[in-house]
Amino acid sequence: MISAQQKAALIAADCDVAYDNLTRQLYATDASIYQITPSAVAFPRDARQASSVIRQAAEAGIPIIPRGAGTGLIGGVLGEGLIIDFSRHNREISELNLEKRTVRVGAGVVLDQLNAFLKPYGFCFGPDVATSSRATLGGMIANNSSGSHVPYYGVTADHVVSLEIVMSDGRIEHTGSKYDSLRSQRQFIGKLIREHAAKIQEKFSPALLKRRPGYGLDRFLKEPGNLSHLFAGSEGTLGAILSAELKIVPLPKIRGIGLVFFSSVEEAMQATVELLDLKPAAIEHVDSVLFDQTKGQLAFKAARDLLELDEKPCEAILAVEFFEDNVTERLDLLVKKNLGLRTTILRNNQEIGLVWNMRKAGLSLVTGCKGDAKPVTCVEDGCVRPEHLPEYVAGLKAIMKPLGLHGSFYGHAASGLLHVRPVLNLHKAEDVVKMRKFSDEAAALIKQFKGSVAGEHGVGIARTEYVPEQLGPELMSLTKEIKAVFDPKNVFNPGKVIPDGRYKIDTNLRMGGGDGGYRLELPFEPTLAFAAKDNSFVGNLEQCNGCGGCRKDAPTMCPTFVATGEEIMSTRGRANTIRAVLEHRGADGGDPLSSEELETALANCLSCKACTTECPSNVNMALLKAELLYARHKRDGLPLRERILSDVDLLGKLGCAFPSLANAGLKWPWLRSLMQSALGIEAKRPLPPYAEERFDHWFAQHVNSRRPTRGKVILWDDTFVRYHEPNIGMAAVAVLEAAGFEVVLPNNRRCCGRPAFSQGNLDEAAKLGRHNLELLSQDRSNTPILFLEPSCYSMFAEDYRELKLASAEEVSKRCHLFEQFIENLLSREPNAIPFNTEQETIAIHAHCHAKSLVNPAFMTRLLQRLPNRKVTLLETGCCGMAGAFGAIESKYELSLKVAAPLVDKIGKQPSDSVIVASGTSCRHQIEHLTPVHPKHMAEVLAAALGE
Repeated sequence: MISAQQKAALIAADCDVAYDNLTRQLYATDASIYQITPSAVAFPRDARQASSVIRQAAEAGIPIIPRGAGTGLIGGVLGEGLIIDFSRHNREISELNLEKRTVRVGAGVVLDQLNAFLKPYGFCFGPDVATSSRATLGGMIANNSSGSHVPYYGVTADHVVSLEIVMSDGRIEHTGSKYDSLRSQRQFIGKLIREHAAKIQEKFSPALLKRRPGYGLDRFLKEPGNLSHLFAGSEGTLGAILSAELKIVPLPKIRGIGLVFFSSVEEAMQATVELLDLKPAAIEHVDSVLFDQTKGQLAFKAARDLLELDEKPCEAILAVEFFEDNVTERLDLLVKKNLGLRTTILRNNQEIGLVWNMRKAGLSLVTGCKGDAKPVTCVEDGCVRPEHLPEYVAGLKAIMKPLGLHGSFYGHAASGLLHVRPVLNLHKAEDVVKMRKFSDEAAALIKQFKGSVAGEHGVGIARTEYVPEQLGPELMSLTKEIKAVFDPKNVFNPGKVIPDGRYKIDTNLRMGGGDGGYRLELPFEPTLAFAAKDNSFVGNLEQCNGCGGCRKDAPTMCPTFVATGEEIMSTRGRANTIRAVLEHRGADGGDPLSSEELETALANCLSCKACTTECPSNVNMALLKAELLYARHKRDGLPLRERILSDVDLLGKLGCAFPSLANAGLKWPWLRSLMQSALGIEAKRPLPPYAEERFDHWFAQHVNSRRPTRGKVILWDDTFVRYHEPNIGMAAVAVLEAAGFEVVLPNNRRCCGRPAFSQGNLDEAAKLGRHNLELLSQDRSNTPILFLEPSCYSMFAEDYRELKLASAEEVSKRCHLFEQFIENLLSREPNAIPFNTEQETIAIHAHCHAKSLVNPAFMTRLLQRLPNRKVTLLETGCCGMAGAFGAIESKYELSLKVAAPLVDKIGKQPSDSVIVASGTSCRHQIEHLTPVHPKHMAEVLAAALGE
């Protein structure tokens, strides 16, 4: 902890600095296996604030740890001092010069953000790290990141023109060949490096394509005076990067991939050597440990199908990519080499993207395996010359065998780098010992091959202790002198790169330190099954490896993070907070269920379920939240608001008994004011009106004028269709009867339990579920059950099983989304339903729960079957309403922020567009925030029915 005097110094900096326990715990971890709680976290908005807070911290003797997105694997952005988060702000892209092919970026600019900006101009940033959706350019430069296409593009340092740096005394300096800054330092360091030129050339062979531990001595030797070469790869130990001028490169106009499948990793490594003469832009190796984790994952189904992994099994794959020149000829030569089991050629950019997306998810996929034992990042990105890969892999396996280990081998084969991760259970002290033994011997093996112990992930906590042996005494001494020149008080990331004894590969472990084992003890007995993968609350919580995939700017996961940029709003932030309070690292170290930190983590989760598919480790935050809320309610009782919101079906019955009075009441200012003060229901949020005639009452009088020809279907009339929007149910009946079905409603059905489940009222949800399953199980004819509301469908398809309800599995097999059922019918019989030929422009917003269970592309295919319709599936995330969430007074403004991208996309549609949203909450939000009256898919299909 910092002293009162040190805190006063930071307050004087005029920068947003957080000292609270929640923020400190959020920044105690990154994507590594380590954990260190910082003293405070700063969020500078600009260069002036960064300069001020760094100067004040340095003068007060507070260690300074610059941080980007926290996606590093070696603990490089962890420490006990002041974390400076450059990722929340500092995201400006400027000074684009297409003639010089340069651009300036703030340290917090994310790589995918930069590439999206450059794409319309036909350019990109060359190095393409797997974490491109969240990795910041400041972090990439500090780590000298690289990625897959190093043979073609080189490493990040090769693309740095100049840097804007904050020194330890707060000075802002610019480095680069065109700047005459830091003259005395340049001259002194230049002299030092010239004196050690022979040793540098001996240790830093140009045949080794990836980075080396320590500073960029070889690059500075080639371009004397350019201090950017030393800062690139320095991992925040010399200064803090504010912005950078970068080189950009043209997007490849022609590309193609050859996928070669092998029966063993060893065979794939030997083939890599044989393929180098084709001069590919990349050779990526993926092993079965990685791609086996994609089984059953919706996000990777298309990639698995493309690679035919289920029909034609293998143990390893090489993805060999070529750019621009002679792509076809080189792919033909690849085929003629007749390597491995089989070869598949891809030239379609969409298909190529499927392969790269699977490869990019590598870390989370391999660490997302079921159980406590995981492929662990320790010494796992050693780099050797590519021609040495077969012997290197053989050496690693020889190290693993006597330790009883197996592991994953994947990575950048063309550059001689494999991510080698032994499977270890770090809950056990004996496996921590094995990690130490493996790491020590692997580092020695890498030195034997004259490779780099830090190929691309940096040194950080994990590898600092190996740097002296890797560099040798002469270059280690030189490295220390360089550090002393730029950071004489040793305030920037102390103990990293240059070891001082505080960091070892097996200390500061997230799982407790390995001194007798680690086990997270729960103050409650879990109720839910976590059946999809882990079969345990703790198992699913610990699936979060900190990779930060939930921080991506893509519209779906995580919607609250996209809206706010705050770490606590990400799935990672919530998972880390839950784990912290369960480890009694809350502010008071007391009761976890009552902790303020836990409430903050859970209260703003939308339970949108995007994390179940978009997080490759399948962290299910919606289930974790429901379980924790239930534990609290079980102990303390269910609050009145949660009790009322759990039973919207009852509210529907009451409202439809006197609809005119109920609807008038919903508009009375005094009543809305009372609801806001007593229940926290936001007065500005319109509430859905009640129907004059309930749907089930209408259906009881309805007569089908057509003779059914296709059998019977059960239409689940959910609460909102029954009591609020009977028009949707009527439309669905019209479509189904036009298709020749006999439609029936489930007799005496009760609410599916989704509202209760969302409030953590699991007893009520289970009671409702048991009733509904017993009701539907009586039908022995396997009649299809169709759902108009995606959140109801997800209860039957997924959450009844999580509640461990009898018959849940059997009944779920009969459940279908209404629109998917119709699409499946029309895919078999395109003329099963006649449609008219009216021209329409239609845009679809898919519900989050639908996307968590099925690929929403079928919605586009369905509406494209209507003649003369122009159909677009909007790239949107959560609407922000999320059931009752957006109606809560304290959540209303956040709900609007989450909805902003959706509102923006709807606003850009042609004015006569039909907006389709099959989720009740989605329609409610859209109607509140736009002039549009959205329609359910059933309404669009019903309106399009022909004669």
